[in-house]
Amino acid sequence: MKDLSFKIALFGAIFFFWAPLAAQDIDSEVEQMVEEGASDDAIEEYLQSRLPQGRRINLNTATRPELERSGLFTPFQIASLMEYRKDYGALLTMQELALIDGFGGGAAGRLAPFVALDAAPDAARLQLQVRSRYRYKRGVDGLHQYNRVLMEAGGFKAGLLAESDPGEMPLADHLGWYAGYSRGRWSALLGDYSACFGQGLALWNAFSFTSACSPASLMRRSKGVVPYKAADENAAMRGLAVHYGAQDGFCTTFFASAAGVDARVGEDGYSSLPVTGYHRTIAEKAAKNAMREYIVGGNAAFRGGQFEAGLTAVAYTYSEHNARKVTSYNKFQMYDGWMGNIAADVAASAGHWRFFAEVAADAGLHPAAVAGAVYSPSYGFEASASLRYYSKAYIAPHAGAYSTISLVSNQAGAVLSLLWRPLRGVLLTSFSEFVHYPGERYRVTGASDAAYQKVRAEFALGALTISLQDYFVWQGSSGTRKHSLKAAAKGEWGRWKASLRCGAVLLKEDLPAGASANPLSHGVALSASAGREFGKRRHSLSASVSLFDAPDYDARVYLYESDLPGSFSAQYHYGKGIAARCLVKIKPARKLTLTGVVAVSASPECRLQADYNF
Repeated sequence: MKDLSFKIALFGAIFFFWAPLAAQDIDSEVEQMVEEGASDDAIEEYLQSRLPQGRRINLNTATRPELERSGLFTPFQIASLMEYRKDYGALLTMQELALIDGFGGGAAGRLAPFVALDAAPDAARLQLQVRSRYRYKRGVDGLHQYNRVLMEAGGFKAGLLAESDPGEMPLADHLGWYAGYSRGRWSALLGDYSACFGQGLALWNAFSFTSACSPASLMRRSKGVVPYKAADENAAMRGLAVHYGAQDGFCTTFFASAAGVDARVGEDGYSSLPVTGYHRTIAEKAAKNAMREYIVGGNAAFRGGQFEAGLTAVAYTYSEHNARKVTSYNKFQMYDGWMGNIAADVAASAGHWRFFAEVAADAGLHPAAVAGAVYSPSYGFEASASLRYYSKAYIAPHAGAYSTISLVSNQAGAVLSLLWRPLRGVLLTSFSEFVHYPGERYRVTGASDAAYQKVRAEFALGALTISLQDYFVWQGSSGTRKHSLKAAAKGEWGRWKASLRCGAVLLKEDLPAGASANPLSHGVALSASAGREFGKRRHSLSASVSLFDAPDYDARVYLYESDLPGSFSAQYHYGKGIAARCLVKIKPARKLTLTGVVAVSASPECRLQADYNF
């Protein structure tokens, strides 16, 4: 009891003493995703998911539900925007957006990659997007090739993706595709898709953060079934999905999938599920799509005014028997034959408050639940809190609810998040979390605890923006204490842009009794970049140089780097040395953009991309 009281007191002290610090911009968001193990495909899929139908959100035509589901705006910003449009009509420039209460120059700048102000395109006109991307890295045999075509005309939409890693079959080791049609209240999607419902306790096969980017992001927003446009071979469902309903009122979705799954299959069944997506060696080629996973399910939901509720059911099985080795940490996640989940979710708004909750159970009646609230009385303040409990025996391989481990199971946790703007040009946020793991985990014996604390401050000084951040992690199982410190200064002066970033990691572990020392590992990195736009801002050139000293891999440092359009990069620096990169963007025609990146480090690489929009 004394230990529990101490942990609760520690958690509270962490939150209230570190509380003041900032809204997360796209740079730190990408850094966080990479640190959490997200692949390039997962990052691209996540960023695409923030755009309805893969396009920028039109601030002049978007409805309130569309703005809410995007996750890009606070409730206060949405209310301000809707009121402004009603009183003054359509926005003409992004500078005008900065004048609306709740936005300001900083918020308008961060939203720029995701929003548009132009008139809605003619729905009947053919819209075509073509993207080709190639990457060569020294020491790696072959090219990484990525080609994607997206089209939409009237109620039809379709996409085709061909991707190949170095050493694999040229052009199309992986082929992804989808075709859809919508008319009135009906829509159907055939091919590759993602399905995200409720808070994700039953089904959410898309990337999920293990910490909140802002108070409002603690509350998930159902995306339903959407086309899958990224190249991650293990994430998409493949089959048929049908939806009936409008944005408000009653709606239903049914889906069925029979996607191929990489697996090592023997006489008794499958022994492992490789997730790398590589098919280069004989063993990797033999595992490619060696079995299928069958998934069937549906969702029924009601949305009306300030209230929405939904019911999700999903069942799944593999075409081969489970022959995996049972260990102390995975024994509760083992199943053979059909397994499934059912979940009920609810969300409601009342004044400045939003409440959300979801409860679920698997076929063995093992429970899971999450609930929370978001309070947003003004643009200057926002707070949220959530509680969750996932039984250690809860099985949900396709869930994506908030979790600090790769599975939605084996944890009980509490989260507090705060955003505050005490002065003009000052953004402050804090994120705090305490988690208890009742069962064993990989390389962790018995029950264990962990605490997380992220604080961030951002200051706008004219054309210059300065940010400071500390992300602290305490792992009770090992006594590890880790601080990831970040500082950045960014500015824009006419056609010039420049930034200076610094990152440091301090890692301390408890040693067994009798050890002579208690070592402190460290890593440090410094990056400077500058760029300029040319030719009526049609072309641009930028370059960056990084110095780093991180002798311990566990203390490696991640720093954000600008990259090819539609992708973002957060390089990790390990060892001691220097790295440099140059990015060139040329727009030879109105609808064609060519971009190239040359990165010089221990393993130099070159990346080229062509984008054509018709």
